[in-house]
Amino acid sequence: MTYQESANDSLVEKNLTKIINKENKGTGNIPEIKTYPRRWVMLVLFIFYAACTAFQWIQYSIVTNIIMTYYGVSANSVDWTSMTFMLYYVPLVFLASHLTDRAGLRWTAILGCCVNCIGAWIKVFSVERDRFWLTFIGQSFVATTQVVVLPMPGRLAAHWFGANEVSTATSLGIFGSQLGIALGFVLTPIVVRKHENLDDIGVDLSKLFWGVAIISTIATILVIIFFQEEPKLSPSQTRALQKATRSENKEGFVEPMKRLFRNKCFLILCNSYGMNIGVLNAIATLLNQIILLHFKNAERDAGWIGLSIIVTGMFGAVTFGVILDKTHKFKATAVIVYFLTLCGQICFAVALWVGIKWMVYVAASFLGFFMSGYLALGYDLCAEYTYPEAEGISTGILNVANNIYGVLLVLIFGKLMDTYGDMAVHIGCCIALLAGLIMTIFTKDVQRRQDTRNAVTYKGVLTAECKDSDKK
Repeated sequence: MTYQESANDSLVEKNLTKIINKENKGTGNIPEIKTYPRRWVMLVLFIFYAACTAFQWIQYSIVTNIIMTYYGVSANSVDWTSMTFMLYYVPLVFLASHLTDRAGLRWTAILGCCVNCIGAWIKVFSVERDRFWLTFIGQSFVATTQVVVLPMPGRLAAHWFGANEVSTATSLGIFGSQLGIALGFVLTPIVVRKHENLDDIGVDLSKLFWGVAIISTIATILVIIFFQEEPKLSPSQTRALQKATRSENKEGFVEPMKRLFRNKCFLILCNSYGMNIGVLNAIATLLNQIILLHFKNAERDAGWIGLSIIVTGMFGAVTFGVILDKTHKFKATAVIVYFLTLCGQICFAVALWVGIKWMVYVAASFLGFFMSGYLALGYDLCAEYTYPEAEGISTGILNVANNIYGVLLVLIFGKLMDTYGDMAVHIGCCIALLAGLIMTIFTKDVQRRQDTRNAVTYKGVLTAECKDSDKK
């Protein structure tokens, strides 16, 4: 065990006694916990507004050829409308994590919704063919909201849901973003179609932008009215301990960051998770270009294939969340899912090389179930490795890794595709996934959150038994 692991475990152990005795005024009982029915309202509201944001991530890239023709820009320029979501995250996440940790869940959600809404309305006025710069500005506003949206599922789950619901709630929270991406894949090619008359493309874009702006406005209003901070009573012993730890230490932002950057398991996870989700981001960004290399006039097919990847991934995320809640086999699940992701990428490449469309759909669905489903699994691993650190900080750093890898892989794979074709891209994806799988295999099976939960329960029961013995 490293010095840092001992320090983290000591921090947890030190506060076990405090949460049992001090937090309960010396009664000797474990804290009162309660799960509130309105937790589901909070989760549904988050899913709605996260979907509104995520929808816009891929709305240009999935019709790259049409956007290039209409605005008169290069494929690389269109790729950057997707990469902004990854690029802006990196410099902003640390400031955002600090601010959102201070502001709380409610104001974090309101901030994200308002900025997303502003970006959506800016794009309404960017339909003219010489206003790609304006549509890029609007996209940039939307992209900055990722710094508050991406870390939210784990934090929302920890604040509102019981110990046996956390993994499932996290996966459902990620479901919101995945739902938005899925709708972006399928609806954008349906609304924005390839026309000989460029004015008709402009009409289609206008319909798309107006629709997104109106729905984003509705989401903002609902969040402002109904979204709440965390409940009065903690939903689990681990959450109560986490609150007690922060209340006692009041150490701010720097010390948790130092501990996280000395946590070897967490750093390995950042790289393995980053490679997996970075490959997913690269495939999603380049999907239109890849599909059109093999199938002529297949813009809608690209959208449906992207939908297959994301929808099956949503089922995968929920499935893995339930499995983790039931079994708590975090490392074993991660290794199996990662290995099957690599297998899925190989099948996807082979299906495209053969050129049989139905095989591409099947392979994409298999790939998506594991690769996209790994999103939620990574959040749960992060919580286990870093507990009792704030979820907003740890998941923020985790997402920095996948966004850095995403930008790098899009740029590298874009060049490879221009020079050698898409098979070079698939080979690169397999190499990245193999490296991530190896790192996952050699990562320790650390479960600090589960161990703490068991320890709190054990100590609480032991204390109660001692009291009963004294009475006798």
